[in-house]
Amino acid sequence: MKPTHELIKDIRFSAAILLALYIAAYWIPLTTIVNTWMKNDDYSYGFLVPFISAYLLWDMRGRFTGVQIKSSWAVFPILVFFVLLSIYGILGSSGNISMPSMPLLIICFTAFYFGINITLKAILPLGFLIFMVPIPSVIERTIGVFLKSISSKLGGEIIKLFNISVNVSGNIIDLGVTQLQVVDACSGLRYLFPLFALGIIYAYFFERATWKRIFCVLATIPIAIMTNALRIGVTGILTDQYGPSVAQGFFHGFSGWVLFMVAFFFLFLIGCILAKLPPKLDKRKKSPLPRPDSNFQNLMEGPGINASFITSVILLVIVSGLSLSTKALPAMNLKGGIKSFPLAFSDWTGQASFVDQEMIDKSGAEDAFNGSYRNIKGDAISLYIGYRATAFLANENFFHSPTVCLPSSGWETLSTSTRVITNVPFWGQLKVTRMIVSNLGDRLLVYFWFQTKNKSSYDKNINRLDLALHAIRRDNTYDLFIRMITQIH
Repeated sequence: MKPTHELIKDIRFSAAILLALYIAAYWIPLTTIVNTWMKNDDYSYGFLVPFISAYLLWDMRGRFTGVQIKSSWAVFPILVFFVLLSIYGILGSSGNISMPSMPLLIICFTAFYFGINITLKAILPLGFLIFMVPIPSVIERTIGVFLKSISSKLGGEIIKLFNISVNVSGNIIDLGVTQLQVVDACSGLRYLFPLFALGIIYAYFFERATWKRIFCVLATIPIAIMTNALRIGVTGILTDQYGPSVAQGFFHGFSGWVLFMVAFFFLFLIGCILAKLPPKLDKRKKSPLPRPDSNFQNLMEGPGINASFITSVILLVIVSGLSLSTKALPAMNLKGGIKSFPLAFSDWTGQASFVDQEMIDKSGAEDAFNGSYRNIKGDAISLYIGYRATAFLANENFFHSPTVCLPSSGWETLSTSTRVITNVPFWGQLKVTRMIVSNLGDRLLVYFWFQTKNKSSYDKNINRLDLALHAIRRDNTYDLFIRMITQIH
């Protein structure tokens, strides 16, 4: 058995190597996360998360005294699963998969190399890293919609307290002279996420009883909802008095920071109330945490550390090779761009309409075509084509599926199915998604599908799998999203 100081030196060296390889392997999702921190004020707190996590790890260093370091091969299948999932996310341009998998992979690599005992003792600082990841859109579309509905209703009730006539319909607050729309950024979910993290930090440093810690963390949920409803209510009141301009610009951002401080005050107030309840913290007693030991004395070496280290290195090198080499594949730019798509073929003639570049970027495309076509019988079809020349390059957005976009725009989905279209040039058969949607009595028939240069799919996730397989084979491709809409008479 090695002396303690040599063991610590070996651990630090191997941990530094694994960390460097980890950053290289997941450079693409990591840069996407940092770009989100820089461009989106709702996630600017993300820069603090790694430092807070590191401080928590340092603060609880005394817990690791006498803990055996023993690699756990039982974790290996779980680690491989998340590695494969992350490869799918990176090569398939799915930030919703690649970014959330990053903190989970850190936990898995730690458990695999250092052991489950070490990981369980460090689960708080390791798990805290989840707060550096932007909220996946699938959560915003589910929990966010629910929170947005609650906040809108509560905000409407606050406005009514000031004798202002208001009608709340979904996420629309109608003040008569003007309307306020509670958008996703105001759903309260982006309040809840940092406030939940703040609740964890507060509970760790200021509470010792387990039930009090849990209560502090869970209390952040109603606090976030109430403060967000207060923000909406105040905005509605000021809009009624001074016009809709107060709902935008400086006030909108400034009110967010002010009400976040209000939320923290409520959390502090709850902490003061809990301090009056048993068990009370006796400041004369020592903290129940073990005394910190900066040298990690009495660490016990276990078997299999070298083998797990080599295996971890191999896994990270494979991910690095796939992601970084794929990023180097050149873009497949169209001559004249997708906007040169023909406006006349067979007995159909069309007219192209302008698509704002900001809308193109938000839709997940790099270029787009939007046109309306009519035939000699008077039938009309709306055609939208989104084009990605750098199909493997992960960014914040990917093609938005109409199964999400249309319902969020007020259309009710009556049915969703698939249909196989035959006698299609080059493809032979083309399987597409078929939707029927309705809004205020109007019904639309929607067909959409995705395709690379030689793969077509009716589902976005299958399309991402196709992209991943293209990338592994280093088979350069573009990516297309095609949507056709016609009215049902």
